[in-house]
Amino acid sequence: MRGASCLHALAGKWFRCLALAAGLLASGMSQAAGETAGEINWYVYPLPPLYIPDGPNKAEGILDLALQRHVIPALPAYQHKLIHVPLKRLELMLRDEPNACALGLFKNAEREKTMVFSTPFFAQIPPGAMIPRAQIAQLRPYLGAADKLSLSRLLEDETLTVGVQSGRSYGAAIDELLQMYKEKGKKNIFLNSAPNAAKSLFQMNALGRVNLILGYPYEASFLNGRDSADFVDLKFYPLQEQPPFLLGYVACSKSPFGELAIEQINAVLARRDLLESIASYYEGWLPEDAHPLARQVFNLAFPVKARPRK
Repeated sequence: MRGASCLHALAGKWFRCLALAAGLLASGMSQAAGETAGEINWYVYPLPPLYIPDGPNKAEGILDLALQRHVIPALPAYQHKLIHVPLKRLELMLRDEPNACALGLFKNAEREKTMVFSTPFFAQIPPGAMIPRAQIAQLRPYLGAADKLSLSRLLEDETLTVGVQSGRSYGAAIDELLQMYKEKGKKNIFLNSAPNAAKSLFQMNALGRVNLILGYPYEASFLNGRDSADFVDLKFYPLQEQPPFLLGYVACSKSPFGELAIEQINAVLARRDLLESIASYYEGWLPEDAHPLARQVFNLAFPVKARPRK
């Protein structure tokens, strides 16, 4: 009986040890399963209606919705943190932080030195020039076929002052053109680096401090204060130097973390339903007469691939 009791006690100890070991193993496996691929710092910048930081449409901008309805939910392996940053600091964050990402950036050679880019996900009508309708006669010497404005001729002439936002890309062709004329010492390019520079430029235009503004067709109605006392009716002119459309990308820091994140993001952006949803957000902010052009731009940028015949 005593031997049986000893065996019984020994068996109990072994059982408790096995149970403890199994518990530790399960705990470790559970912890491992709960681990994430890391945290992405999503930098969002005040550029309505892409990102809307305040007001009645807060967080309902085109890229606000793309990020929070589509991109973040499709990346559950990551933790996500939204950080608001002035546009002029955006590139600095993407250069200096290994886990920084942002939606809606244009790709150019300078940015590719410090950033890794996704496949394109957003096609839009390129930035053009906006000028008060009462002053459009001043632009006639610089207009060509289809009323497209030659920005290079206008900058060379130095008669009119162009307002641009510091730290913002207007597409590779216009970025290079602006840089070239700044290096030439031209005085008719006004760089605005205010926290809400886009809104500030429209106010400066209303006061006559800049003659025209570079921007997108949706910006005039959103930022120009249609219901305010200082509203100025602006006309949008496309630029001769621009391509038919511009593509927006997700950009992440050029780091091992950023490169892996972009691989995962590309898998998300491959879904056509996501691309169509973002296109619908974009169209919703455009003047109604620009809707057909927006659809044309989308179909040019993201043509439906023909299914192979069986």
